[in-house]
Amino acid sequence: MIENALERFTESLFLFLTGQAKDARSLLVKKHGENLQTYGDFSFPNSVKSWHEFSFCDQVVDKENATLLQVIGKECEDIIKESKKWDLSVNKVKEEKGRIYLFLERPRTIRIGLSEGLRNNVVVSQKIRDGSTAVQLDPCCKDPCDLTSLRTKYVSNVIKNLCALNNVNTPIFVTSKSTNRSEGSHRVLCGTVLNSKSGAKETNISSEDFIRIRQDEMTLIAQHKYGVRVSTDSKWKEFIAHLGESAAAFELLQTKPSGAVKINIDCCSGSSKGASFILYNCARLETIIRTYNDKVGDGTYPVLPHFDDVDFSLLMQEDEWHLIFNYILGLPSLLNNCIDVQTCDFRPHHICSYLCSMVRVISQYYRKTRILVEPRKHLLPVIYARIHMLQILNETLKTCLNILNIKSVSQM
Repeated sequence: MIENALERFTESLFLFLTGQAKDARSLLVKKHGENLQTYGDFSFPNSVKSWHEFSFCDQVVDKENATLLQVIGKECEDIIKESKKWDLSVNKVKEEKGRIYLFLERPRTIRIGLSEGLRNNVVVSQKIRDGSTAVQLDPCCKDPCDLTSLRTKYVSNVIKNLCALNNVNTPIFVTSKSTNRSEGSHRVLCGTVLNSKSGAKETNISSEDFIRIRQDEMTLIAQHKYGVRVSTDSKWKEFIAHLGESAAAFELLQTKPSGAVKINIDCCSGSSKGASFILYNCARLETIIRTYNDKVGDGTYPVLPHFDDVDFSLLMQEDEWHLIFNYILGLPSLLNNCIDVQTCDFRPHHICSYLCSMVRVISQYYRKTRILVEPRKHLLPVIYARIHMLQILNETLKTCLNILNIKSVSQM
């Protein structure tokens, strides 16, 4: 089972405020994604009007001016005190412009988040390996030359993984043909691949041509960075072929399945940069970890201590908190948001957005922070904490790529 510490925190807070279990659809308690240092990690409205559906508000006369905390007889300090009983505890509370802002106790949250990340990545990988037999691709969408068929195949394969993660046994029929159905199955209708210039269905290039165009674009990106040898070296050619296929898959998956995808076949358009940047940062993490292990081998660094023996309170940079809070701790919520089990609505494009956002922060962190500093005794503890964090972040990134059926890379 995938653990979700952030959801447990929200449920505990909701129960404390209302005395009732949190409705899954409720948005009253908001998790923040940005400006965490200024506005905290969670917030909720303190206006009684926002909580009007709850019975404790019925007897309030002055609903315009009354606050939630006044009505329930609590103060900000009570939230801090009560949260000590929860997995994630609150370190600071402030009220501003009718909202209550909560700042989590970071050292405790970081350790719990990294520990949860370790377990969740293992669970997700196992569930994907076990697979799902509930998903069927429409036989009419197996034309190897048709771009829309290629997209439908990609979507179908990702839906298989999402069904495996959520133990969905309802038969799913994935098609791009609005007239095609399968009796007894829930249909997922996949949108058409359109030419961005004409707005019509793209029929002038085949799937093979589309992948080749993206491979050419990746070659240009690599030549710009690494030189002419990229186009002649056999290992580079094999590597670029993989990157091109990954770029094509990512491009066709980053729009909601039911929506049409507009592609620009001009290889100068930069359409592959999203996938390239994600895989580049995947390779960057692998390289840092491999370099650390090589330095352990040559005696420069000591062997990495066990997770339980590492002081994660040393992860004090804002980017480190951002990576752990939004991406490692945020993975379970992302996966929950990728599927509505009741309606069999699938949203794999959320994973694409998550990956793009994650690697921007990874890249920013890498530019500002030197990870493998000199092996002085007083610097080693923070190196250990960062390597553990990057290992879990790397596995989280690869987990998401695995769900999308895109292979990660170990070097660029």
